Amino acid sequence: MFIVKLHKSVIITYIGVICAVISMYFALTKMAFSEVNYLRYSLVFLIFAGICDMFDGKVARMCKRTEKEKEFGIQIDSLADTVEFVVLPVVIMLSLGMDSIIDVIIYAIFIMCGVSRLAYFNVNASLDNPVKFYNGLPVTSTAIIYPIFGLLHGSIDENIFKIIYIVITLITAILFVYKFKVPKLKGKAYIIVPILGVILSILLLVIR
Repeated sequence: MFIVKLHKSVIITYIGVICAVISMYFALTKMAFSEVNYLRYSLVFLIFAGICDMFDGKVARMCKRTEKEKEFGIQIDSLADTVEFVVLPVVIMLSLGMDSIIDVIIYAIFIMCGVSRLAYFNVNASLDNPVKFYNGLPVTSTAIIYPIFGLLHGSIDENIFKIIYIVITLITAILFVYKFKVPKLKGKAYIIVPILGVILSILLLVIR
């Protein structure tokens, strides 16, 4: 009946996409009780999407899958990452009114670098041997970078905040495709990072 079956190995990936959609909802509608809160709520769901991305591959490898399902998992993961960690940050910044020509040029660079990096990853991904190091900054890093700097929102001048965001966007874009090794998270990091993500989420909702 459908061309794709909902396999349990990709459910967490889809949950991450749903988190991204909710984040966009808060950003675009500003429905979070105040002009400061809407951004904070949006960033919290960006963090949740990042946590989902941490575990989707691990959970998928625990599931019994055909070779076709493994290949589908690789492709859907990168497509989800495009929405969650490349497009979503741009949507959040546009919701802040960051729509000058310079901003748009930097968004274009950011998105091109992000999708190029994900394409590179797909080409080099192994179905059976997960990589130990990443070449360049993973796009999922935006789930930490933007929320950390988001703590400044509402506590510093709005124009300065926007300058900080656009500068880190350009730097992040360059690091997406710059050749350097980034260790892949493993072991205790799967406990520590989600805890830090929850702490950061609480700070976003509490600090004003």
